[in-house]
Amino acid sequence: MKLFVVSDLHLEASETLGTFGWDQEEFIAMMETVRKTHSIDKVVLNGDTFDLCKSAYSDIAARNEKLISYLTGINALFVKGNHDISLPFGQKHFGVINGKGEKIYIEHGHRGDFINGTAVGRFIGKMFYRFLKCVTRVSFIQALYYGYLEQDEGLKGHRYYNSYKYLRHAVKLHRKYDVVILGHTHKMEHHDTYSRGNYKRYFNSGSCSFGRFQGIVLDTETLDHRAIRFDPPQASKKYAKPVSRPGRAPSFPSVRLSEALLLGPLHRTYSYA
Repeated sequence: MKLFVVSDLHLEASETLGTFGWDQEEFIAMMETVRKTHSIDKVVLNGDTFDLCKSAYSDIAARNEKLISYLTGINALFVKGNHDISLPFGQKHFGVINGKGEKIYIEHGHRGDFINGTAVGRFIGKMFYRFLKCVTRVSFIQALYYGYLEQDEGLKGHRYYNSYKYLRHAVKLHRKYDVVILGHTHKMEHHDTYSRGNYKRYFNSGSCSFGRFQGIVLDTETLDHRAIRFDPPQASKKYAKPVSRPGRAPSFPSVRLSEALLLGPLHRTYSYA
């Protein structure tokens, strides 16, 4: 079976906190290109597909009706993340055992840190987003918020973040599983590890927010994999600048499908556990 694992679309209905950055039809066209090119059997949406910290699901569904209809129509599998943990459907994780007995495990990955991996931390985060939703109605504060996101998402140069704690989380999972795929960090990664003398793989599927299109294609039988990555050119100049009118969502340009998809294996690093 061939899987295409994507995560962190952060679909929402907020007028001031939007970060998806895609026209629905163009996103669907990109998804169809990958599905047909790589003969995908199952699309796995690995958490934070919906940003329920910012908007109610009913409002998100109304605003993104065409995209959600498409995803349900292709029987995409929804895994819950920290931003959509209260989703009325979906599951906490997804697993496959191939013909050789190798175990593939997919989860969002937020259990690797306190703020997102515990009920207390998520409550703090939800209260923060409620506060942010109010104050970003002021255009100046909205500009500060999106300026921060530029830095945090790596849209303005290199992004610094603690990848160790998520790698450590994956290594713990490697005690039971041969391949682990996480999302959550918005950072594509691939680490080959050895756990108890056995060869293991860890992937991170990146993010499909801010007009990016990132994911992992994995053949569950052969474990052959491909990284799918599309990063809009000059993202730092285009994707985090809110419009000048207060109370409106940031203006994201549509992404031309003629822009190239980057298809290939991720850079590998090696570690031992």
